[in-house]
Amino acid sequence: MAKKTLGYVELEWACPNCGSKNPGTQPACGTCGAPQPEKVQFELGQKRDLISDPARQQAAAKGADLHCPYCGTRNAAAATVCAQCGGDLKEGTKRESGRVLTASAPQAGETPCPNCGTPNPAGSGKCSACGALLNQPRAAIPAPATAKPAAGSQKAGFFRPWMALPLIAVFLLICVVVGFFLFRTETLSGVVQDVNWQRTITIEALRDVTREAWRDQVPDAGEILSCRQEFRTRQENPAPNSKEVCATEYVDKGNGVAEVVETCYYEVYADLCKYTVEEWQPVDQAVAEGADQSPYWPTVNLSNGEREGRRAESYGIYFETSAGIKEYTTDSAALFSQFQPGSQWMLSVNSFGQVVEVSP
Repeated sequence: MAKKTLGYVELEWACPNCGSKNPGTQPACGTCGAPQPEKVQFELGQKRDLISDPARQQAAAKGADLHCPYCGTRNAAAATVCAQCGGDLKEGTKRESGRVLTASAPQAGETPCPNCGTPNPAGSGKCSACGALLNQPRAAIPAPATAKPAAGSQKAGFFRPWMALPLIAVFLLICVVVGFFLFRTETLSGVVQDVNWQRTITIEALRDVTREAWRDQVPDAGEILSCRQEFRTRQENPAPNSKEVCATEYVDKGNGVAEVVETCYYEVYADLCKYTVEEWQPVDQAVAEGADQSPYWPTVNLSNGEREGRRAESYGIYFETSAGIKEYTTDSAALFSQFQPGSQWMLSVNSFGQVVEVSP
């Protein structure tokens, strides 16, 4: 997909001391003066005007700021020595960057001043009337005292990793038991008591069927009934009957601004058509069956416009064992011919009583 940079917008950060919103490139809170935290998370503000000043654009493009390894001061990406202490920034820590930002919900209503009661626009840091801080964090309310639990007791709902061990053990035990019954077999001696067989030949005829395909994939013999425009594929370049789709992302550069990236691609639409075409379809079948060792294929009587289709065969053998009559089925005529009445075989029987393997 084609991507292009539209420009840069300034982000904002929330002061952890007073809650005020500040421009992303501002190193200290404009309301209370607290320094911007080292691990601050920049946010996408409501105003997203592209930065127009060339110098600021160049600074934004240089990437994530550096924190001085000696004093922690935030420095521009291109800096080699700290602006605060003069320390070498070779070992400086780059700020987090590359995160795709999403817009937060716009603030609504007004914020009353806790000092004088004057209403102020949502997001304001100071009261417009008395200058008091509007977003001071509330003092934590101490939790009511509770009786200290006795030694060895545990809070309700408190989970410890070792509590999962019994559940894991039960799960493993179930797996072992299921595996035992699925794969366990026993060997029985069996004598062939009876056999049966069935052979079928499908009879096919040409019939009209309705299919759906893209117009350029409809077979030459197909008769189109109707078509509709549907999305078919996505590509980078324009094409006939395509629609350009663009999405805008804001990528945190790690320096208080975000790169505005537009990603575009083309959705190509085409005719998806219903059509009819003649295809060979099953219309009948010829069947032969018996209870002897001489299987044969049934005689097929074809009408005009018909043909023989798929052939199928199935053979059943019944063994008398110490555990009762056991049935074994196969589709191999060569193997079936070996099961002569009265012949003795070794049978592998699973836990469900099914014969899964035989040998003379």
